[in-house]
Amino acid sequence: MIWFLIAVIGFAVVYFFTPRKQIWIPFALLLIAFTVIAYHAVPAVSDDLFRYHNIIDSLRWGGYDRLREMIENNEYDYGALPVCGYYFYFISLLPNNNYLSAITMFIVYACMFHLLLKVANRYDVGKLYLFVAAFFAISTYWYYDTCSGIRNGLAFAVAVVCIYYHFVEHKHILLCFVGYVLVCGLHSSGIVLVALAFIAWISWKNASKFINAMLIVGLAVSGAALSVLSEMTDNHFIQTLAGKTERAADGNFSLATNVMVNYVTFFIAVMIILYSFYYIKRYVSEKGDKTFFRFVEVLAFFMVGCLYSGLIFVRLTRWVIPVVAGITFMVGMQIQADKINSGEISADIRSGTAKGALFRMQSKGIFSLMIFVYSVVHLWYDCTGSSLIWLHCR
Repeated sequence: MIWFLIAVIGFAVVYFFTPRKQIWIPFALLLIAFTVIAYHAVPAVSDDLFRYHNIIDSLRWGGYDRLREMIENNEYDYGALPVCGYYFYFISLLPNNNYLSAITMFIVYACMFHLLLKVANRYDVGKLYLFVAAFFAISTYWYYDTCSGIRNGLAFAVAVVCIYYHFVEHKHILLCFVGYVLVCGLHSSGIVLVALAFIAWISWKNASKFINAMLIVGLAVSGAALSVLSEMTDNHFIQTLAGKTERAADGNFSLATNVMVNYVTFFIAVMIILYSFYYIKRYVSEKGDKTFFRFVEVLAFFMVGCLYSGLIFVRLTRWVIPVVAGITFMVGMQIQADKINSGEISADIRSGTAKGALFRMQSKGIFSLMIFVYSVVHLWYDCTGSSLIWLHCR
């Protein structure tokens, strides 16, 4: 835990001494630090990572024949999620099991930092807003949950990158679709983001209230549909997905601290969306950008319907909300700053500035400070109450 905190503080120090044009440097250094910490992580017997190390040992001993046996017998759900099996098999070819968490964390944080920097350069985001967005993403992302849990966090990170490149950059489209398939084969929850991306793609222009309302009840509806489908087929993936969706839909609203903090993070994310979408919906004109932010909106409505389900809600809050909320914050704040600097938004009553814009202009400093303070508080919680306290390095 102490090494994680040192890495984050070091990132903040280096960041403020780095010119905007070379701002990738502190992100690269933090990426290396997080990867090294993950490599030296020692899992407890109760951690998922300990169980995964045993699976890798089995694959290292049995080789490819053992992998085929696991897939054919659907051991560890590898018949339904073969990508996960092949990923673990790849790790078994390496010298030791520590590469599992190291490679996973490298991919996850590389995806996160790449997206933050890509969007920041696209919108010419200022250094301060980029820092607040990055600090929010870093502090609210649950490091050890991914370091130990591996599959879910990795699937979500790859999915979000594919969604961004598919919608915004319009590059590597074939690879994006390959990525969609891979995340679904890595963890069953990957299909959630793929489905939400599809809904965003078909509704980017006409975000009807009906679609938004359906998203709120989406978990219950999809659970019922998969239950019927699972009775019609014995496909491993359908059976696995139906079982996990049923467990998620049967979840209860929890008041446990490690769950409540996710409700607060989601509330903060909703505030960011409400604040920033005022500008994004008015001034973002590119179809791809509008589709991506429609995805953020679709995700938020779907998560409202998942509030009673600790399982899916917590996972989306811990591994998706940090980066998409951070991106939304810095884009909205930078658009606001650009409009203020150009005189389009003015505090002068005679300027005709709309009340919504005027209110946001007057409160922008307080709002940014609130996001930063919450990030600091969450970082404190990370080090004192989250799963990070179980991180031990040798």
